[in-house]
Amino acid sequence: MQRIQFFRLACLAAAALPALAQAPAAVKAPQRSPFLISRPVPDQASIDRGKAIYVPTCGFCHGANATGAEGPDLVRSFVALRDEGGNEIGPVIKNGRPGMPAFPQLTDAQITDIAAFLRNRQQDAIDRNAYQIKDVNTGNIAKGKAYFAAHCATCHSPEKDLKGIGGKYENAVLLGKIVYPTGRGVTPAARRTVTVTVGTKVVTGRLEYLDDFEVGLKDSTGEYHGFQRGPTVKVDVKDPLAGHEKLMKAFNDADLHDVLAYLVTMK
Repeated sequence: MQRIQFFRLACLAAAALPALAQAPAAVKAPQRSPFLISRPVPDQASIDRGKAIYVPTCGFCHGANATGAEGPDLVRSFVALRDEGGNEIGPVIKNGRPGMPAFPQLTDAQITDIAAFLRNRQQDAIDRNAYQIKDVNTGNIAKGKAYFAAHCATCHSPEKDLKGIGGKYENAVLLGKIVYPTGRGVTPAARRTVTVTVGTKVVTGRLEYLDDFEVGLKDSTGEYHGFQRGPTVKVDVKDPLAGHEKLMKAFNDADLHDVLAYLVTMK
């Protein structure tokens, strides 16, 4: 009996296939770019009105670009992402929250425009292909040269390792190399070398492990060497980017752009 029922179901499914194949193209799911918010972006006039209201009303807490300040980032906020024309953020704006003032004087139309501005900011954040990189070479060459001489010249030289660097890379790429000299995702352990000396035995290689009790390294052949640390074991760790890490804690935006302006001259 079960086989007969299964056979009938199979026949019914097969009979339905032509009908499915003849279904109009309109029923097919639309193809959307994975980089775009699937909902439509509001018109520019609404976005502009929303920004004009948002910045003086909300910007002091959530940042002028809605990416957060004293208050949370609204570009990534679940409430703002679920919002449709102000239906989610409207009650929050009008009634406030603990630590957030209420703005009952704002009209529904104004809240709709604020929602349009936030939706546009979300679109800007997710649509990476639409980003336009502007000229980042806005620094002062003289100040950059002075900063370079004071902080970089012990390791780098315009006549040697940096010769011609200003002509090799676009400005935005060159700025990125100041911040990420070996590229993103390169861990300190992947670039550090260590020399371990125990009596007359000297072993050098890439640092694999280091704590107060042990040190481990791989030599040029890939062989792992482990040592227990003690008074008779000398450990010398070299990190070519230690200076960069130290500077990155002291750099400010002006320093970065000044150094970039100077590096651009090295052609």
